[in-house]
Amino acid sequence: MKTLRRWARVFKRRLNRLIEVKSGILLAQPANGSSQPGSGHEGGGEVIRRTNRYRTDLPWSEQEFLRRTGNGNALYELFIQEQPVCYGWVAESGTRVGVLHDLRLVVPHCGFYIWDCATDPAFRGRGCFRTLLTGIIHGGYPDATLALVAVDTGNGASRQALAKAGFQREFSYLSARILNRSLFSLAWRNGKIVAAQREFDRLGDEFPQV
Repeated sequence: MKTLRRWARVFKRRLNRLIEVKSGILLAQPANGSSQPGSGHEGGGEVIRRTNRYRTDLPWSEQEFLRRTGNGNALYELFIQEQPVCYGWVAESGTRVGVLHDLRLVVPHCGFYIWDCATDPAFRGRGCFRTLLTGIIHGGYPDATLALVAVDTGNGASRQALAKAGFQREFSYLSARILNRSLFSLAWRNGKIVAAQREFDRLGDEFPQV
């Protein structure tokens, strides 16, 4: 029996390498920024800043940091007593971003897309992520009217924080690929199933670039 279980685990690992199926949720909420990007949001020892210069304590190489910022992304960090405890990247208007596998989103001119967020393990459970989101949404982009974010279906903690920050589901999506080649990508919205890329493109159609 132990040998059978061991072989089953090996088979499952190899199968996962061949076929990868993932699902996510695209969420949105109105944005009403009231200050210029990078001006900071302060209160109770908490400060939200836009990080424009590379630091050696950041979890990316300088090359990767410059690549991201050069491609239309901005890094925001939450500091508590001047200690960085939470960060999130923001793809700005017109930026083309990869969501999952071959799925892509061109950020509408009136919006921004929040991605690659993390909180220091020592500060998790204190609402830091929600504070960062609120600061970006209400203080980062005064001309924006739409904030977008995608989250893995199984990431319950992030989904809960996003819901508390006011994000609501736009649509769900699922993508499958084999040997790094896309098999299919589907989305469902209002009870209808369509091609997932079509739904991401729809956002650009509803909020066209200028």
